[in-house]
Parts: sequence; structure tokens; C-alpha cells
Amino acid sequence: MADRLIPEPYLYVEINNRDVSAYITPFLLSFRYIDNDGLDKNESDDVEIEVEDSQSFFRDNPPARGSSLKVRFGYVDKIRDAGVFFIDSYSFRYSRSGAVFTIKALAKDVKASFRTLKTTAFENTTFKKIAEDIAKRNGYKLYFEGADIYFKRIDQYKERDLAFLQKLCQRYGYVCKISARKIVIRDMDKVLGGSVLYVLTPEVVIDLDIEVSSLYAGDIDVAYLDLNKKEATVDKKKTEVKASQNIQVERVRVENKKQAERIAHAQKTQNEMKEFKGRVRCIGIPDIYASGKIGLSGFGKFDREYYVSRVEHEITRNGYITQIEFYKSPQQTGGKKKK
Repeated sequence: MADRLIPEPYLYVEINNRDVSAYITPFLLSFRYIDNDGLDKNESDDVEIEVEDSQSFFRDNPPARGSSLKVRFGYVDKIRDAGVFFIDSYSFRYSRSGAVFTIKALAKDVKASFRTLKTTAFENTTFKKIAEDIAKRNGYKLYFEGADIYFKRIDQYKERDLAFLQKLCQRYGYVCKISARKIVIRDMDKVLGGSVLYVLTPEVVIDLDIEVSSLYAGDIDVAYLDLNKKEATVDKKKTEVKASQNIQVERVRVENKKQAERIAHAQKTQNEMKEFKGRVRCIGIPDIYASGKIGLSGFGKFDREYYVSRVEHEITRNGYITQIEFYKSPQQTGGKKKK
């Protein structure tokens, strides 16, 4: 990587609406913000802060579990607001090399309602209404973007609310995640059709790994009962990559052709994306987020657009690094020039 002037990293932290940056930054060992896309990676976004604790300040004054934690990071001239998190746990570690105190926080609230297994029957409703009901009973708002789906009946059986929503999203082609006390659900095709956030070149890349594989389903068959014909109908979708001769069978109860087509399209698209899988570490770039797109330039046949499934932004005493996990982007659009 060519030498270049990199500015000083910036970090701002609030706990329960109180600025604690002056307590954190002098002792900071590492700050990690993990941003998951809500499609391939269903885990909650999370923040982890490690501080040196030789003076026992942090272990003697630990934050209360469930406290709100707000974070902004990046550079002084390019600050990203990571939003609101909730402290899930803290830990203390001692060795001869020093004492370390760690705070872990999640984007979803740690209250019991999100962790409780529930059984509910939803009848004569839509996917958006189901999401609204789940958001409301957990004290969240809903942002929904995309076409809706009608269900005569669908059951949530001994499942946590968020896990149930994420299962439906992945099955029917939506992206689902929690951000700023909102459940955000967006149509997968709209997300994949977005513009490129940043084009990475060898100048900013530290290391890069890409794997090309056809070890996934080549065809998708979704069978559903057609009440008019009184027989099972199969919706077949073929992926673009022909090397794999496997057939993926989706054994899911669906009520009509529209539902079956959405499932087949969603699984076909996700399979095609897995032809290319990679990871890249680069200088810290606050603008890159999960569910966005990046481009590669200067890497030969791998110069193309990719879908970002997970991003880790890490600030240590050595500087600021961004690590990205990505897949092939099934839709190619014009990207922005690198900054």
C-alpha cells in the first residue's frame, strides 16, 4: 500500500446521554463497530470498547446493563453516527501484561421482550402488518420499503420476534435489521440495486482474499398447492452459474403462486451472489456500511461490484482499519469514483 497521509481517528461516546469520551479515549485499547446487513448476517449490530484499567476506574464504576450507548466515529472531517446501542455485558481481564475492561453493546434492546420465545397465529394479514405488530409490542417503530405479501395464515411457533421476522425476510427476499430503535425492512432487490459506496484500489487496501465457488444449489424448485388445479405446482428458477448440478428444494408451506415466486427469486438471487465470496482490509473508511456496495479496481478479473454483508470498523492505538466481508453483486450499476 502506498504511503499516504492519514488523519487522526475520531471517537465520541455517550452513556445514558452523558458524554464520556474524556474518560474513554485516554485509556482506549480498541473500539470495534460491527455492522451486519440483515440478509446474509442476521446478527444484531454491536459495539465493543476495550480500555486499559490499571487504575481500576472502570471496574469500580461499571455501566449498568441496559444503559444506552451512543457512538460517533471516523475522522474529524468525516464523522459517522453509528446510532444507539444498549449495553449487554461488561468484563474484566487481568494478566501480567495489564488490566483490561471491556464493554459490549447491541443495537437491539436487551429487555426481555426481544428474548422471549413466542407462539402467535397471524391470520388474514400482510407481512408489513405482522412486522408492525411485532415492532409495536417491543416498543419499536417500523420502516418498511417494498412490495407487501398477503397471508391467510402464518404461525410464529416458539420463536423470538426478531428471529421470526428475519426468517421471513430471508425467505421472501427482504433485508431486516434494527437501527436507532427502528426495525428496518427493505426489499432485497432495492437494496442490491443501490449505487457503489466506494471503489477500493491497491492504494488503500491492506490485504484482500476472494474465493470463487460453485458449491451451492444450481436450481431452485419451490412446490406449492394450486387450489384451482388441486395439484402441486412447481416454480423452477435456474441460477446463472452452470457448474453446480445440485437442486435445492424449498419445503415451505405457501398459499399461492405469488408467494412461491418470491421465495424462488429470493433463493436464486442469494445463491448467485455466493459465487464470489471475499474479505478485504483497508484504511478506515467511515462511509462503507453493510447492505451497501463496493467496487474493486486494479485487481484484474476481480474488478467489479460487490455486495457488502458485514463491515467491522476498528480504532486502536495503531490507527483506524475497516474490514469488509462481501459477495458478488447480482446487479451491476455505475459506481462512484474513489475518494
